[in-house]
Amino acid sequence: MNVKNRKCIRKLSLKSLYANRRRNLIAIFAIALTTLLFTSMFTIVLSLNASYETYQFRQVGGYAHGTFKDVSPEQAERIAAHPKVKSAGARKVIGITADGVFSKTPAEISYMDANCTKWSYATPTTGRMPESGKEVTMDTAALQLLGVTPELGAEVTVSYSITDKDQTAFTVTDTFTLVGYWDYDELMPVHYINISRDYADDIEAQAVKTGLQPFRTDLNVMMASSTNIQGQMEQVDTDLGYTWDSYTDPNSVRIGVNWGYTSSQLESHLDPELVIAIAAFLLLVIFTGYLIIYNIFQISVAGDIRFYGLLKTIGTTPRQLKRIIRQQALLLCLIGIPAGLLLGYGIGAVLVPVVLRSTQLDAGITTISTSPVIF
Repeated sequence: MNVKNRKCIRKLSLKSLYANRRRNLIAIFAIALTTLLFTSMFTIVLSLNASYETYQFRQVGGYAHGTFKDVSPEQAERIAAHPKVKSAGARKVIGITADGVFSKTPAEISYMDANCTKWSYATPTTGRMPESGKEVTMDTAALQLLGVTPELGAEVTVSYSITDKDQTAFTVTDTFTLVGYWDYDELMPVHYINISRDYADDIEAQAVKTGLQPFRTDLNVMMASSTNIQGQMEQVDTDLGYTWDSYTDPNSVRIGVNWGYTSSQLESHLDPELVIAIAAFLLLVIFTGYLIIYNIFQISVAGDIRFYGLLKTIGTTPRQLKRIIRQQALLLCLIGIPAGLLLGYGIGAVLVPVVLRSTQLDAGITTISTSPVIF
């Protein structure tokens, strides 16, 4: 006899769980503990990787996926519109100063748009970006080297060498108005001194009149993902009819990949043994988790075997028995797994700075990963 009564089956399942509260609480605790262990482990591992990447980005000078180098306005527009390019940011370097107070860490004078400014850790924490004329932003250490107190509206005098694509030409000294600044990061390779587009265009026009080449514009990009950045960027060049291996061909758009991304380093130094080891570890983790939770349910079901036998005797079908067991398992998981995920993520987040302090990385660059892989 097959009685199709889902409401009755659901009620029977809940009553059975309630009748064995102590055992089911132990099962929930075991599920939560297992989930907590795996969640905290993945949180720590992925957060360590994210923190390491942040450390590398600061040494590189930014976290854009890559750079299309020395592009024309038309090339920049076409590249930015390509489906594989999620977002783009332009930067035009007009000069550099590496003498005097900047002999230890050089300073680059450039125009950056909003995206490039953000990706280069050059967004002013006080004030705003340069918008017109001789407005400037820079870090507090650069201001200190120039003898300027970090105050909005302060006058800042900077001497720098004009640079075009081929050569350094002449030195310019200008006085700017400070409209924004941010704290200096000692890991950064240069001091960014950012000026307005108007000023950059004006200096470029003056340089071209003296016989220099137009200034170089680089297009920093964020691709669809950080996996296979080199391949994605080469595909963009190919789709648009560009090459990427020539300095002289006007149809060549050279590529630079941000080596701060772990995926970029793995792709350039791919070790089959490492891939096999990682795959084996992940399979072991998944299999271990499966066995633990499976055994918990096996013990729970074994404890109710007499109860299920009585149900079968009074006419409950095997399909209905399976539904009862599935509903009980689902309810236990709905309680145990979310609790384990939340506690595991919290514990992992607390332990990441502790682990970082035992490495060469600064705990101040702690980045807690929110990757879906954790959950």
